Amino acid sequence: MPLELFENINRQLQPYTKELAYHIMGDPLVLSTLASYLDISAKYGFKVNITTTANNLKTQMYGMLAHDAIKQINFSVNSYNANSHKKLLQEYLEPILGFCSYALEEKKEFFINLRVWNFDEEQSAKAFNHEVFERINAHFATSIDAEAIYEQKPKSIKVARKIFLHFEDYFAWPSLQAPSIGERGFCYGLSSHFGILSSGKVVPCCLDKDGVIDLGDLCQQSVAEVLSSKRSIAIKEGFRDFRAVEELCQKCEYRTRFDVEGL
Repeated sequence: MPLELFENINRQLQPYTKELAYHIMGDPLVLSTLASYLDISAKYGFKVNITTTANNLKTQMYGMLAHDAIKQINFSVNSYNANSHKKLLQEYLEPILGFCSYALEEKKEFFINLRVWNFDEEQSAKAFNHEVFERINAHFATSIDAEAIYEQKPKSIKVARKIFLHFEDYFAWPSLQAPSIGERGFCYGLSSHFGILSSGKVVPCCLDKDGVIDLGDLCQQSVAEVLSSKRSIAIKEGFRDFRAVEELCQKCEYRTRFDVEGL
């Protein structure tokens, strides 16, 4: 996203939120100008959450990632097992664990989540997770037991000061080509959050990476105009009635995680 557009959006977002998340599928660490984006968000008083695969993480980035605007950094550890690349697991984890050590030594106040979002009924990633936990145990002198995690299914485990392992099940990205799971359901899209693509297009949530539900364009409209549009209001009111009005939402498996809360 052009920095000029990004600053304009940050300025407009002040009445709506105190936090920004730099991700909708993309990885912020590919940006050579990431520090400039963080400076802008800090200028407007926002705290920033970053989610990254860490494939591009280098030791020279540690200082930049300790920016005052950062509230939380999520490393998607399971992305290693989900994507093909030439790195060994040790090579992949080394800069992540190195950054964790840096944050501990410098007593940084942001949180670090090591995300392991690869759980399923078949336990298909169990061998990979065993190896990840062994390396984390060796680095932090912890005693994380993979068997216990699969049995007890915790949401998170603290491994050090402000550093956590975070667990979640696999999920499928919603697609119009997927089968419908029905209209009935609830989601927090447009009530607790919404998404802005790098083009300036606004979407109801971070899972609409392709901009299927196009609510408006911040290159041409204001945030207030987009959020008060008939389509935006229909989506919010629909979820208040426990009803998904958009076709993509009707085919989104992720929203089923909120069904109990929506009842």
